[in-house]
Amino acid sequence: MSLRGVIPPLVTPFHADGGLDLEAFSASLEALAAHDFAGFLVLGSNGEAASLDEDEKLLLVATARRSVPGRFLLVGSGLESTRGTSLLTRKLADLGADAVLVLTPCYYKGRMTPEALRRHFEAVADASPVPVYLYSVPAFTGLAWPSGLAATLATHPRIRGLKESSGDVGLLGRVVASVPPAFEVACGNAPVFYPALCVGASGGVLAVANCAPRATLQLFRAFAAGDHATARRVQQALAPLATAVTLTHGVAGLKLAMSLAGLRGGTVRAPLLPGAPSLLDELRPLLEAANAAI
Repeated sequence: MSLRGVIPPLVTPFHADGGLDLEAFSASLEALAAHDFAGFLVLGSNGEAASLDEDEKLLLVATARRSVPGRFLLVGSGLESTRGTSLLTRKLADLGADAVLVLTPCYYKGRMTPEALRRHFEAVADASPVPVYLYSVPAFTGLAWPSGLAATLATHPRIRGLKESSGDVGLLGRVVASVPPAFEVACGNAPVFYPALCVGASGGVLAVANCAPRATLQLFRAFAAGDHATARRVQQALAPLATAVTLTHGVAGLKLAMSLAGLRGGTVRAPLLPGAPSLLDELRPLLEAANAAI
């Protein structure tokens, strides 16, 4: 159980009234489980974790655990306080989370110095009964990953790796070079997945895997087999779709793309706005092109 491979960050389907659609969540997860993913991430950014209350988070994790018994389940537990993150981490572990993904606190971003972050992550790891992975996503937090922090935290026996989602391949490469081989650094930005693998990423936690699972897995397998020509070709075909369902249209676009792939992403929760039906016409050829590259 590790970040070596491809892990989809699962979406959280909602009904039109904003309530959880657990049936759709289970159905899509079970469909994705037919593929050879390294595991699944629940309560990540694409899961709209910031819009969920604690009871909903616990319910989603329990549902995921029942839906994919025996598969690696990584769960986002990051909150703004160290205490809150530690308490939630223990609850998630009790429900069957195999590891947790801890987002950098960011509300007081001007005070989130490398020392503050070090103390936060170490305290959470000290309290956690399961392995801890760190999560850097400056597009949402406004915090760039501090130089040298991963190397410091890699010495903690329960901190196993980092999901780095900035898209800065140079930064990811520097992190990889600074940590022991056992410390896994996963790419969280699909448009740069292939170059990230080239500089040492262990795998990818990639939103686009929810709607183009075969293409995403084919890219990773080709790279692992040394078939760089195929990996580059799939990367080039996958990148426009990946950009569309993250940077351009966000979670609403990803959920529409999932519907094109026969999965049930549901709608988004307010204040996010749902994607316009006309967006399907933009996403369809991008999804077709990604699948044609397999």
